[in-house]
This record gives sequence, structure tokens and C-alpha cells, in this order.
Amino acid sequence: MAKQQPINLNQLSGYHRQEQAAQYLKQLGYTTIRMQELTGITRLVAHFPATLPAWQAVYVDYAVPPISKEFDMLFINAEGHIINIELKSDVHYDIEKIHKQLRNNRYYLTQVSQHVDLFTYNSDLDRIYHLTDQDTLEVIDLQDDTWRTSVFYQVVMGFKSVAVADLDNVLRVADYLVSPFTQLARFLKGQYLLMQPQQQLQAELLATPTPGIYAVKAATSVGQTLMIYDMVKMLREQGQVLLVHIGALKSVQATLRRQYGWHILPERQFFKKLKRQRLQPYDVVIITDAQKLSIRHVNSLRRYFAARHTRVLLIGDPNQQSKATISNRDYFATLTHVFGQQHLIKLSDEL
Repeated sequence: MAKQQPINLNQLSGYHRQEQAAQYLKQLGYTTIRMQELTGITRLVAHFPATLPAWQAVYVDYAVPPISKEFDMLFINAEGHIINIELKSDVHYDIEKIHKQLRNNRYYLTQVSQHVDLFTYNSDLDRIYHLTDQDTLEVIDLQDDTWRTSVFYQVVMGFKSVAVADLDNVLRVADYLVSPFTQLARFLKGQYLLMQPQQQLQAELLATPTPGIYAVKAATSVGQTLMIYDMVKMLREQGQVLLVHIGALKSVQATLRRQYGWHILPERQFFKKLKRQRLQPYDVVIITDAQKLSIRHVNSLRRYFAARHTRVLLIGDPNQQSKATISNRDYFATLTHVFGQQHLIKLSDEL
């Protein structure tokens, strides 16, 4: 796949006809930039002196499909500092959505640079929103003469953007795609990053110290297995952890057990131990693909752990249930309406 090329916004804004701009973008491989974006870019560039160094190498509409992430405009200088400008064109655009998007962008960009400045430009309002270090939004009206004293103006005026060999490498895209099953060495060395949704869910799970059985709604996605195994790695430093795998163990799981001392059981062996009261004490038990557990299985868990000080996390995706599995009385099918917007439910003690 061809590497994305940066755009010289000074040159792009100098074209007076739409056809010229389209031809220039086509030569660089850009075929999906919308007219609203071009209008917004042209209007923004017009506020600054001509041939500004910041505009000479800008990555526009940079998309990372594997992690469902997009950036409207990215600027990088020789020192690795980054500017991100998102583009909007709606006078009624929700300011909270702007705040949320910039905070999300900060999560990913600060993984690769300690110097990140984040802004949104609403071309219909001719207004800049700046995400401050205090995580608040500063509003800058470009029709106000004082805007040239703003952080936005100073940052852009002092920036010289450069082209990079491979933007995917700069943003460490591959580090989000590490799988413990196929890249065990990288996983054990900690050479990976969690995507923001997985990081947020993991933080929520780690913040539940109370013993009990918890149903966890986790949509099947890139990075889910990495998040679970990263959590097991952390929890093992604090106590005894058991990972229960639905189905036969994979070779990597056998390696983790044999060479690294991980406690991993296939679910058949796990439930046999429960039935015979032979499971050793654990602080945390994590069951993956829990949408495949039956109501009978969950009731066995409740009976066994009722008087034990153990956190049991049933991590599953309710949307992965087929009609056949639902007819077999899968427990997660009974929780679909209960989850709502929640990702974590503590099950009651009633059977």
C-alpha cells in the first residue's frame, strides 16, 4: 500500500480553480477530500502570512483503519513535535463532541510525542478550539484582532512541518496490532500499545476490588485479546490470577503455562475442578469469550465463589451470539437489555 504523501497547503490554497486543486491532490494520491474540507483549509490558511513553513508538509485525512482512527490534519516537525487540527463546518456543531474528539486524539498522539498541540477549526464560525493542558477548551475567535496573541497563532507561526518516511511508523500503528498469540516475544517485552477504548475498559475492570462475579461487555475488536492479556500480566504482580479459555488451549497459552508460570485452564477442566471442589484459591479469575457460557455454567460459578474472596470477570461480546447458542440458554443473552450503556455489571447473589 502506497505511503500517504503530505500536502503543501500554501500551494493548494494558491489554486484559484477547483479543477487545479483537484488535479494537485490527485497527483499526491488524495481522492476523498471533501469540498467542505478544502473550503475550511483555504479559509484557515488565509488568516496567516503567505508561504508559512507550517503549511509546507501537512498530512490531511490520515486514516488508520485497523484502530478505527482518523485525523483531519497532522503537522510534524524535525524534532517530532505534532500539531493536530480537526476541521468542522457547522455553526451548530456540538462543542462537547469537539472536546471528546480532541481528548481522544491526545491519547493516541501523546503515545509518540511529548509535544502535542490540539485544535479544531470550525470554518462556518471562523473559530478555533484549543485543548489546553488542563483538559479544557479555549475558544479563539479569528474575527477578533486579539487572536494573534493566542496559543494557536504562536504555535502555528513558529512551526516548520516536514515530510516523514512513513507516518504509520511515526505513530506506532503496528504497536496497537500486537497479538500475544502471534507475537509473544513482543508482548512479554511490553512492546505494544492499547487502543483508547481497551485502555478505558481495562482501567474500569482494575478499579473493581470488591469480590464477586462481574459480567463484562467487550465488543470483539482488534486489541481486545491484547488488553486482557496485558491486564493478566499486571494482576499477576499483585496476586494469584487464573485465565479460563473457552475451547482447547492454543500453543502460545501452553507456552505461557509451561515456561512463564501463567495459570491458564480450558473451560472443561476449570468446571470439573469447580464441581470437585479442587480449584486452588485465586484472587482473580478471568473467563474470555464468556458469551458462550450457559446459565448452568454461571450458576455453578455463583455457587462456588459465593463464600470466596475472588473477583470473577466474565468478559464477552453479547453481539457474537448466534441463534443456535441463544437457544442453548447462553447466559449473556439474558443480559443484553441489562447492559444498556454500561460495560460492567456485578451479578446478584440470587440463583
